[in-house]
Amino acid sequence: MTSGDYLDKILDRMTFTHNITRNFTADGRTFAAYALYEASSEKYVLSRKANLWKVSESEHVLFMTLPENADPGADPSADPEALFDEAGCLISDYMEPVLSRGNEKYPPKDHMRTFLTAVLVLERSPGPELIRKVRRYRFDKSYLFSLRGFSQGRIIVVDLPSKKVYTSPAAKDVAAFFRQAL
Repeated sequence: MTSGDYLDKILDRMTFTHNITRNFTADGRTFAAYALYEASSEKYVLSRKANLWKVSESEHVLFMTLPENADPGADPSADPEALFDEAGCLISDYMEPVLSRGNEKYPPKDHMRTFLTAVLVLERSPGPELIRKVRRYRFDKSYLFSLRGFSQGRIIVVDLPSKKVYTSPAAKDVAAFFRQAL
C-alpha cells in the first residue's frame, strides 16, 4: 500500500466528522492533507439568553507523507526522524499559536480543549530510535490555569510496510482508528 492509498482510505473515513483540505499549505510547507473537527455544547434554562455554560472543542490534523523512494542524502527532510522533528516543531510553533489560539494570547472564551495532531505516513519502516521518540512525545499547554482550556499535541506514525501504528501517549485512544485503515 502506498501513502496515497492509505491517505485516501483514512480521509474517506474522516469525511463524516472532519472538514478536509487536500494539499494544505501552512507555515511555508505543503502537507498531504488537513482535517478540522469542531464541536460545541451549551446548557441553558428556558431560553438561550439564560445560558448556564458553553464549551467548544476542536481537533486539527495535519498529514505528512514520506514516500519509499525519498532519498535522505539528496533531501534531508526525507529522513523519518527529521520528519518527526519537523512535526514536533510544527505542533509547538505553528499549530498551537495559529490554529488553537488564532495568534491571540488566549483561545476564545468558551474554549475547552484542542487536539493538535500530526500524522506521519511512512512507506519505509521507522527505526527503533524514532519509535522510542514517538512514544515519549508530549505537548500540553493550559491557558489561565485551565480556565480557558488546554491544547494537547499528538503524533501518530503509520508504518505501511509493517502495517503498524505508533502513537504518542496522548494519541493512544485514536490508534485503533488509524490501524483499521491499514
